Amino acid sequence: MTIEWEVSLDEWFAAVVRRGTATAHPEYNHSVHVDVQGLTPGTVYHYRFRAGAWISPAGRTRTAPAAGSGVSSLTLAAVACQAYQDGYYTVHRHLAEEDVDVVFHLGDYLYEYAVNSAGGERRYTDVTLPDVFDRETMTLSDYRLRYSLYKSDEDLQAAHAAHPFVVTWDDHETENNYAASIPENGVSPQEFLARRAAAYRAYWENQPLRSAQLPQGPDALLYRRLHWGTLAQFDVLDTRQYRSDQAYGDRPHPPGPESDDPARTLTGDAQERWLLDGWKASGAVWNVMPQQVCFSSASSRTPPTPRCPWTPGTATGPPGRGSWPGRRRPGSTTGSSSPVTCTSPTPSTSRRTSTTRSRGPSARS
Repeated sequence: MTIEWEVSLDEWFAAVVRRGTATAHPEYNHSVHVDVQGLTPGTVYHYRFRAGAWISPAGRTRTAPAAGSGVSSLTLAAVACQAYQDGYYTVHRHLAEEDVDVVFHLGDYLYEYAVNSAGGERRYTDVTLPDVFDRETMTLSDYRLRYSLYKSDEDLQAAHAAHPFVVTWDDHETENNYAASIPENGVSPQEFLARRAAAYRAYWENQPLRSAQLPQGPDALLYRRLHWGTLAQFDVLDTRQYRSDQAYGDRPHPPGPESDDPARTLTGDAQERWLLDGWKASGAVWNVMPQQVCFSSASSRTPPTPRCPWTPGTATGPPGRGSWPGRRRPGSTTGSSSPVTCTSPTPSTSRRTSTTRSRGPSARS
């Protein structure tokens, strides 16, 4: 199927600056990923698609400032952990109305768990969801259908239409608490990798990702580096695909030989070298690391209720997250100035979507 696309300076498409066609292939579920070249840096654009007589709603995006250019401010939002069955995406509606430059989605864009006919805690009374959603996602068809359910939410649609998104995944886009090729449950690595391949394919089909992120079977190069002039360098991480398994059988446990093993990793060696080399070479005011795991130490005792109970290099914390190994924690050996981490919520808040905003160097502490 041939899809036409247009990019315009105005929302009425009277000032179209780029247009073209793309082929929607059935093997990619008729998704298209258009990488438009030659746009002006630091500019707001509007875009839309046409398939036959059908014209899509228009979206709005923004190009980053020119590489190496001086920039005085940046407004960003960070969101994560949006379990459809746990309630409405009210925060996304508010986000759609905010004036932000870019949105980072830090993972758990969808959850693999079953969604019942009432939409779980949404408690629909005017619609009945079909049975195809009332089971855990396992196959490519399952994951594709689940994305179709999530993306039918009007508030999530509004957030995507209003802002450019930079995405990375955590565990639930595939399976709870998986680590590299190790599944949560006792299936063979071969069976799990087939499931991971299906999950990764559906993720790429449904997210604003370039061809460089196209999965090859169960593998995908998701970590990448973006810049906002000289103000910020963003090193977007993948802390699931290459990580060590959660220590001590994925249970909370005091520090011990297994959790303190210096061979443990969240990033894998290649991604860690890429990250550290990038920070050492960076000339940005801020070096921002969007990722999924709490970075600093915090008490797990109450009161107060902890918000980040994974102590790097020590306890494994609540199941599913692990920790940044203290001796290998990025930033501890880079000499990088102004490091910033953007982290998705902990399990105590993991089913609520949160937003974080930051404005330029004036926010320095």
